[in-house]
Amino acid sequence: MRIWILFVVVWTWLGIAQGIAAPPPENNATDSAPGQSVFDRDTLEQNQAIQWLERTLGQKLFGISLWQLILAFLIIVVGTFIRRLLQTYVEAKIAALFEKTKATWDDMLFEAIRRPLNAFIMMGAIHIAAFILVFRIERFPSNFIGKSYTVCLGIIIIWGVYRLVDVVANYLDEVLSKDDTELRGQFTPLATRAMRIFIVVIGSLTVLATIGVNVNGLIGGLAVGGIAISMAAADTVANFIGTFNILTDKPYKVGDWISIGSDVDGTVEEIGFRSTKIRTFGKTLLTVPNGKINKATVNNWSRMPKRRVKMTIGVTYDTAPAQMRELLDRIEKLLREDESVDQEYMLVQFTDFGPSSLDIFIYYFTKSTVWKEYLDARQHVNLKIMDILEDMKLEFAFPTQTVHLTAEPDSLPKEIKKKNKVN
Repeated sequence: MRIWILFVVVWTWLGIAQGIAAPPPENNATDSAPGQSVFDRDTLEQNQAIQWLERTLGQKLFGISLWQLILAFLIIVVGTFIRRLLQTYVEAKIAALFEKTKATWDDMLFEAIRRPLNAFIMMGAIHIAAFILVFRIERFPSNFIGKSYTVCLGIIIIWGVYRLVDVVANYLDEVLSKDDTELRGQFTPLATRAMRIFIVVIGSLTVLATIGVNVNGLIGGLAVGGIAISMAAADTVANFIGTFNILTDKPYKVGDWISIGSDVDGTVEEIGFRSTKIRTFGKTLLTVPNGKINKATVNNWSRMPKRRVKMTIGVTYDTAPAQMRELLDRIEKLLREDESVDQEYMLVQFTDFGPSSLDIFIYYFTKSTVWKEYLDARQHVNLKIMDILEDMKLEFAFPTQTVHLTAEPDSLPKEIKKKNKVN
């Protein structure tokens, strides 16, 4: 019911504006250019009520009849009253009604149309009052008021639709992320910008065409200019295609940790039309063109179900075979009993006789992929391995080299023999 009240108020006010903006008689229709018959002077002059007002309150003040001043003032007052009525009663009632619903789109819809609607009411009142004041001035181009009304009305409509973009984008975001909550917020910035650019361009062309401006040449110029710009801006086109591929293939989303080549490594903060913003671990912000990302290999670390640990440790060569077998069993048991280690797959193998060590290959995964938790799990396992070696009285090997020199005195060079005799 309250919505119908709002509809009736708006429709009534629009009818008042259209009543003043009645088309001219048929015999003058051929003299009117597009956009110049919105506020018609002859229609008012022939109106009986206007003629009665002129006879009754026709006194002049600064060249304007008294009834014109009074009527213009009353129109402004009525417009202000209607706007105040909407703000204090209708808007408050509708806002209270929408607050009771669980949906968010209705609140956003109400907030989007509220301010343009108030502007429309006052704009209509001002234009009607202005026309009432000047329509009897012969040299004043009253058709200018009609064009001004059309332009302002078009701007308000564009403004209102522009504000409605957030409602549409929010609805699309809810639909697209209904089955996958991780997609929430991914498409909203991109869709919002695209729709706003489209609305401003199409709306501006429509307003210009309405007031009689020939937009065919303008549209053609925009088309030719667009082709020239697209040819000159090949990188921009490549970035746009890269953006489209990112949104369709979904190699990453906002919040993912990714690396691209050896130069880019960090968390995705924003996916834009032209580029992707990545926050590095050094807290710098990298802006990477989407065209470059489209050609590169993207490593998405956030998609890891678990995280790998791969290392080789070495023990000294004085380790006995029985000790080696026991050591392997105890390390594997350690991994089996550790809650932070994934139990699906692991390896503990004596693999190589190294140059200075007996090498043991250890391979397992941590359950957590979070950097800090991964490092904690790895540290815990490493310390336990050290405890095992200490308990078994074994030692880690480190690179060493033993050099044995065996030489007969007769085989030494003559210079060394002379030096030894002198000493």
